Amino acid sequence: MHDPIGQALRQGEAPEAPKASASPLVTGRYAMYFSGEECGGERWEIAESGDGYVIIGEQEMHAPHPLPSRQEYRAMLDTNWRPTGLDVIWTVGDRRLQAMHRAAERMWRVRIEYGGGTHEQQGDYPDGCEVEYTTHLFNMVILARRDFQVGGEHDFPVLRIGPPLMAVTPERMIYRCVEHGRHETPLGHFNARRYVVYLPSEGEESGYTFWADDDGFVLESYEGHDRSRPWMRLVEFESKQSRRRS
Repeated sequence: MHDPIGQALRQGEAPEAPKASASPLVTGRYAMYFSGEECGGERWEIAESGDGYVIIGEQEMHAPHPLPSRQEYRAMLDTNWRPTGLDVIWTVGDRRLQAMHRAAERMWRVRIEYGGGTHEQQGDYPDGCEVEYTTHLFNMVILARRDFQVGGEHDFPVLRIGPPLMAVTPERMIYRCVEHGRHETPLGHFNARRYVVYLPSEGEESGYTFWADDDGFVLESYEGHDRSRPWMRLVEFESKQSRRRS
């Protein structure tokens, strides 16, 4: 996969990050939608690094999305799937923003470079805190570190990262497992669980829902709770281990 983040790191534009192994463990692609119409996609891969895992991805959106843009990212995780860093290049037209996130000693530090200026940010990153970013691979990371049964709910602190500055907004977040069953996808039928995600500060009605397989990979998500309006849909997937189908 093309890795502009890696190129930036090698050129000294960002702090050193773990190198991924040559052969990824998992690769995939999501189709992305806006108001029910396909508007782009995301290609990604997960690989082992010297001290954990690395997720590399490229996400591109076009019309009818109201903000056509491109995100290229590299996320670093330890051996327990806890995020330890994230680098993002976000391009909108001829504008380019680069954000560099690093965790150290229960702190999360950020440097954002845009328009010739630099903005820095730091805050607490306690045990049990999760990280949310615009890719559904971070949903998988959250599920990998928690156990859910139907009706089960987890309430935890979260660092939310996203446009317009790719900075951090601390919040509390709730994940609830609401359903278990077979889910049909472009790749076949899978055993899956459906989750509802929302911020207590905004209420459940402002959240969204998604289906994930037994390994935590999001199969399909929706704009809000309306399952007739897809948000992202897994359309390609390759793994060194066979997936568990129903």
